[in-house]
Amino acid sequence: MHLELVENEISGLVKPGDPGLAVGVYADGSARRTAATGAACVEFGVPIDARTRFDIASASKQFTAACVVLLARDGALSLDDDVRTHVPELALDVPVTLRQCLQHTGGLPEWYALQALTGVPLAEMTEERLLRMLSGIRATTFPPGTDFSYSNTGYILSAVVVSRVTGKSLATFARERIFSPLGMDDSVFRDDAAAALPRLAYGYANADGEPRRADTQESAVGDGGLATSVSELAAWFGFLADGRVLGADLRDALLERAVLADGTVLPYAFGIYHTEVAGRPAYAHAGGMHGYLSNLLYLPDPGFGVAVLSNQTAIDPVKLTDRLARVLLGEPPVAEPPPAAEPMPVPAGHWHDPAGDDTLTVGEGTDGAIELVVGGVPVTFTPARTAAGTARATRTEPGWPRRATGCCWAAPRRPGVRWRTCRATRRARSRCRTACTSARSWAFWPRCGTAS
Repeated sequence: MHLELVENEISGLVKPGDPGLAVGVYADGSARRTAATGAACVEFGVPIDARTRFDIASASKQFTAACVVLLARDGALSLDDDVRTHVPELALDVPVTLRQCLQHTGGLPEWYALQALTGVPLAEMTEERLLRMLSGIRATTFPPGTDFSYSNTGYILSAVVVSRVTGKSLATFARERIFSPLGMDDSVFRDDAAAALPRLAYGYANADGEPRRADTQESAVGDGGLATSVSELAAWFGFLADGRVLGADLRDALLERAVLADGTVLPYAFGIYHTEVAGRPAYAHAGGMHGYLSNLLYLPDPGFGVAVLSNQTAIDPVKLTDRLARVLLGEPPVAEPPPAAEPMPVPAGHWHDPAGDDTLTVGEGTDGAIELVVGGVPVTFTPARTAAGTARATRTEPGWPRRATGCCWAAPRRPGVRWRTCRATRRARSRCRTACTSARSWAFWPRCGTAS
């Protein structure tokens, strides 16, 4: 591997003084190369280094899943248990298993879409308050086990199950059974977002240029909330390689792909996607929350992993990990699509998700803008050009980060919005190669292309 090329690839990505990122390359359970650029704290000019901790958002899911699967191995629960067995206050009309919670096949409504109805701001959202909200859900969006819809709700409930079964918080159980055995003593689920955490990078939204503070607010964890560093992740990549320390049986269980009732095998396993890089099998999961983006990628053959952790929203970590992996493999990078000679046609009209009864109105604005009406809220995106010539969506109102790559426009989830189907191929999101794997976001595909 040409490890010296890692610094070359990230140099120039971040302007001096801007929020940045850290990169790790791993093999055989050790960090073969780490690199960092940018500021962990823009206000005081504190630089990022290999020990800087980041909120890795939904990349945390594989660690939550490991806790639940570990309890199943201990005989304390079964992955086929009805979640109501352990959380009896849930009012669900139908059984949803822990396996379905962890593999997004339970049809559980997304809690971010419901949170706005509670009147409780994210900064005050604790597991207890969130569970009170979830206890009122009666119906699933589809019969459990028959479809895939990415939902953070199942992972919140999984964290509650860990607490009910063990009498310990997810943070404590993960520390005792996952992080301490692996030597990841600096990794922690932040179930109190207000608590000071040494060496934690502040989060910033800077997709529109100037960085604005955008720190994690909620204290409910499981679907996200893990703070870790590129120096800490070496042991986890060693576990993904061969199951060292925690057990090969636990590793193999985490990588078991979801299977729907009709026999369809999905790319999602337990907090991990099965994907490909340059034609080689890979395991990955991305994360995104407020001012943080991340991606963890492992290639079993040739046996190395790449992590990108960032405290900004202008650089796509999924594209960056793919590019770094290709460089290390000696493969050419994926060619950027040429700039369109004509503006991309806007699929104007009213769109409906029959499973969740969600609606989205799309219209064409002036000068190539896209106008959306989401849950009654008007949103306007205007096309801009990056240095590479690709389009990047820019909302006219400040403070709402988003990104677009090729023909895939993506924005953070808004209440009441959940797309599960690629509008071009009519395939389930999990079965479409253009599916957006970024956590906590929804995506709308006018046609197939490169997902963000």
